[in-house]
Amino acid sequence: MSGNIVRSSLVDAKPNWKAATVSFKVLEEAFGPSSLGILIVRDLPHQFVELRRSLLSYASYLANLPSDILDSLSLPEANFLTGWSHGKEALKDGSFDTHKGSFYVNCSDFYHRSDGLENRDRAQSKYPEFTASNVWPVEAILPGFRQCFEELCSLVIDIAALVAKACDDYAEANIEDYEPGYLERVVRTSTTTKARLLHYFPPEVSENIDQSRMNISTDGTNEIKEENLDSWCSTHIDHDCLTGLTSAAFIDESTHPPQGPSSQGPTSASSYSPLPFLQESPDPDSGLYIRSRLGTITKVSIPSDCLGFQTGESLQLITNGKFKAVPHFVRAGKIAANGSRIARNTLAVFTQPGLDEVVDRSSGKTYAQFSHEVSERFKG
Repeated sequence: MSGNIVRSSLVDAKPNWKAATVSFKVLEEAFGPSSLGILIVRDLPHQFVELRRSLLSYASYLANLPSDILDSLSLPEANFLTGWSHGKEALKDGSFDTHKGSFYVNCSDFYHRSDGLENRDRAQSKYPEFTASNVWPVEAILPGFRQCFEELCSLVIDIAALVAKACDDYAEANIEDYEPGYLERVVRTSTTTKARLLHYFPPEVSENIDQSRMNISTDGTNEIKEENLDSWCSTHIDHDCLTGLTSAAFIDESTHPPQGPSSQGPTSASSYSPLPFLQESPDPDSGLYIRSRLGTITKVSIPSDCLGFQTGESLQLITNGKFKAVPHFVRAGKIAANGSRIARNTLAVFTQPGLDEVVDRSSGKTYAQFSHEVSERFKG
């Protein structure tokens, strides 16, 4: 089963897609001991495609704003884990990652706006990466950005809750002392869920990849024989419970520069338009790779009208390893011979336990303590 990408559909539940379920069989194929560790959900609500197209275009507009505007969107007091962050994350060799820029958003501010939960953990000021208020570009610079971001993230969380319910059903039947409904409760009520809009800058000549390191098998599985290919985003596991991922958008920023009339982004609603996406990366070897449960490394392509879901380290701790976190990385493309500058944009939504929830029963460690340790690790 290793190397197989498992798909599930919401179509059977239409018109009420919120009643969709994932079968035990599909869930085990996606997340079981011999799985690749990712579930692709297709037949999403109709608004998903346009929201994705808009938000992943905004990622390029945002990353190309003048540095003084980006600096105003950075929050060092939140450990650069709210707002704009670039060059703050330590890589495995100790250097700081300048290959990508990130815009972090605390989803509780809008997802729980109507039920009052958004302020539940604000008093815990010692964890500002989760309790800081979001910072947004002014509407005049990126018109519609905030609304699009909030709408897409809310949709991803709603769909994540359907996957979470299926995980709960499976865990209750197979894991001793599993708290009934745990993961769905986390997804629906947590005030720590965080979204990360990522812009991978076009590779520079000095960053070109040694293609001799890549050796793709010829048996049709796309399993990779070599390691140390994590040139755009180093190998890591997410430390949440369940991560929702859009497919990546590839944009040629040499042909379609993401700038408004004043070089400060689109300055009015009429001046903003989504950027054209390439059908695929010009370099077929670039993109997202996952290390499967059996240790093989496989390139994963999420279709543009689908979402991918993978499990994180918190759920691994909570379930005593029954659900494994998924090691993954992103490999940069080659420098285009024609001078094209290819950027890669994507969105990840991390559904996480509440700050006071115990994730490691043996030590009594809470999610706040665990996550803070992880944050310190990546700060170098």
